[in-house]
Amino acid sequence: MPKPKPDEVIRHELVMGRSERELLETITTAYTVNRVLSPFATLLSSTAGVLLVATFLLQYLEQYLPENWSEMDDSQLSDWFETQNIAGAGLGATVGGLVGLLFGPLGGLVGAGLGAVGGTVATEVAEEAYADPFGPASVALGPFASIVRGAKTLEIVIDKLQQ
Repeated sequence: MPKPKPDEVIRHELVMGRSERELLETITTAYTVNRVLSPFATLLSSTAGVLLVATFLLQYLEQYLPENWSEMDDSQLSDWFETQNIAGAGLGATVGGLVGLLFGPLGGLVGAGLGAVGGTVATEVAEEAYADPFGPASVALGPFASIVRGAKTLEIVIDKLQQ
């Protein structure tokens, strides 16, 4: 027996409140982040994946390392990764990340990376300037001399980094 045609249409509407919309937005964001980061987590869970990421990272950072970094012994490499360099990188990453967050999450990530490199380079420049016999003397000459000395040192470092 055929079904009779409906003589009226009843429409049901579900309306969410603000808290339900916020909860749904949080769930959607978590789902999206999970879908995006899962392949990276899978990649980093294998030794080959870690080596691949380390190779790309080293390829990028090689331009900021000293020219003869591959010939350095352990003590010279440990000087590059000493505590004040790590602290400078951490401070630079924090400042760069906060500034980068103004441009969104990806900007925060890029800003943190650039800030870490900048903090490390600034620490090395300060170490070289202080190790120079004329380094502490230039501070005694006054703030203007210190600024000029720092600018000259920074120019030398930039020239070395561009080579």
